[in-house]
Amino acid sequence: MSTWRVVIVREGPALSGRTYTRAAVADVARQVDGLRCFADHPTSLGDRLQPARSVRDLVGQFAEVDVREVAPETAGLPATYGPCLVVEATLRLLAHAGWVDDLAMATTTSGREVAGLSIDALARLRPGTSVVEAVPVVRSCDVVTRASAGGRFLHRLTAGGGRAPPPG
Repeated sequence: MSTWRVVIVREGPALSGRTYTRAAVADVARQVDGLRCFADHPTSLGDRLQPARSVRDLVGQFAEVDVREVAPETAGLPATYGPCLVVEATLRLLAHAGWVDDLAMATTTSGREVAGLSIDALARLRPGTSVVEAVPVVRSCDVVTRASAGGRFLHRLTAGGGRAPPPG
């Protein structure tokens, strides 16, 4: 089993068009310890048919949560943005998820986003805007091909063996 230090979410603008406030980031942080990590977000249909998600898609779990204020460049934002909050955690990958370890290693060594992390959550928006004021429910934080709000692999803490995911 490999473990990785990761960013779950960061304050500021996201690729989704939403902007996460400090309060929203703090809401996420309170829910990360013990949170599950799946391969991909569920599709709309999959979410309706199987909202609890499949154990076959479970790749890990988060622990050791920390909220830090960082320079905007560290969080992938322009220097003009100013300091922002990030939620960091340790992701403990399950033994069968060695392929996620490979994706994370490719991301951290290539300097390109091969894979990232994205929360699957219910957000409360400021009326008439795309500003996320609160995140009352975080269902999971998943490995995705295109992270929206700064979720990423930082560095591997421990290495472990694994095998490919089971078919379908």
